[in-house]
Amino acid sequence: NADVYGNLYNWYTVDDSRGVCPDGFHVPSDEEFMELEMELGMSEEEANSTGRRGTNEGSKLAGSSDLWNSGDLENNSEFGTSGFTLLPGGERLTSYLYGLGWIGNFWSSSESSSTRAWARSFHSNFSTVFRTFYDKYYGYSIRCIKD
Repeated sequence: NADVYGNLYNWYTVDDSRGVCPDGFHVPSDEEFMELEMELGMSEEEANSTGRRGTNEGSKLAGSSDLWNSGDLENNSEFGTSGFTLLPGGERLTSYLYGLGWIGNFWSSSESSSTRAWARSFHSNFSTVFRTFYDKYYGYSIRCIKD
């Protein structure tokens, strides 16, 4: 599925000194994700909280409606309007792939502890953005942004 959705990486790839992103790009920090979410309309208070936050920022960040299972994320009138085009590549939890077509999880470059790091989750049933920390060995997508 990598040709369509991209690869899934554990967080240690984000932290590797060889760099997963091309020159001139980097994996966004938790703070950079929050800046983007606020730019798309999320309040600062919501951006700083955890769990499901915002109203339709998840729909704005997602894209390629033919790849998402039908739900609130895709059916929101703001779907894909940011041009960021997050895809539902699923997740790798230990040794199995889960959620292809209805979940997109994306690492930030920010640790929350020695074993966990901050990430964003997008789900086909919600137009919001889920912010929490996950175990670093899980396999999630990585989105590189320009320096």
